[in-house]
Amino acid sequence: MKNLLKVLLLVLAIVLVLTNVRSVLSPIDFKTERLKRDSVVIDRLVKIKDAEVQYYKAHGQYTDSFDSLLNFVKNEKIYIVNKAYELNDRQLEKIASIKREKEKIKAGVEVNLTIDEADNIVLGLLEKAKTTDKWADIDELSAMNTHSGDLRNFRRDTIWFALMDTLYRNINFPIDSLPYIPFNTKGEKFELLTGSIQKASGDYTYLFEARADFVQYLQGINDQELANYILEIKKNVTQVRREPVLDEKGEPKFDENNEEVVNIIPCRRVGSVKEPNNNAGNWE
Repeated sequence: MKNLLKVLLLVLAIVLVLTNVRSVLSPIDFKTERLKRDSVVIDRLVKIKDAEVQYYKAHGQYTDSFDSLLNFVKNEKIYIVNKAYELNDRQLEKIASIKREKEKIKAGVEVNLTIDEADNIVLGLLEKAKTTDKWADIDELSAMNTHSGDLRNFRRDTIWFALMDTLYRNINFPIDSLPYIPFNTKGEKFELLTGSIQKASGDYTYLFEARADFVQYLQGINDQELANYILEIKKNVTQVRREPVLDEKGEPKFDENNEEVVNIIPCRRVGSVKEPNNNAGNWE
């Protein structure tokens, strides 16, 4: 009987030790796996952002359709300009005055000049000089920037690349997986949103946002640790989104203080459709 009691006590002691060890290791294991998954999701969001930025450059707005985004990435080509000469500020001012004269822009009206426009004006001057053998304008511009050498050697070569190869160079990335949230067993996609804000000038600033809720890619590790983490992360306003709670009529609910009732949902997000943020991620 005494021996049996000793064995039971020993077994109980072992169980208690294992329970204590598990209680210590469980949060550590959860954090390790959480950080690993978070890194993969962030990488995927960055890839979506890179694709959206190129889409914006091509179309002047973002897209909220993954079908359109994938088709764009797979089929679009972009160009890279190689230049043998860099224009300085003095030259750009002179070229702006040439544009003013050519387009008969009135004095006092601001002349907007992009680098591409300046380059094209220089190329036009060069072409004219080669035809007429009159180099006064080119030589005058050259004297404003001796550091870059003779403007007669100005050259701008345009090289075209497949967008897919440019975005994911040296990465064997399966592009069709771009919309899907990693580690999500339900095959759910990132939420892709677009919006715009009208500026005082009347022009619009176009915005995009891609996001995934933490529970969508952290489930299955440890339910209790996940619940604890969600409660903690809700205190971090930069890493949550607010979803209005709707009543039975589908209208937003308000509490007794007439404040809108919302669900606070921790999420990983890049960009924002509420305010311009230079397409930053909420992990930055």
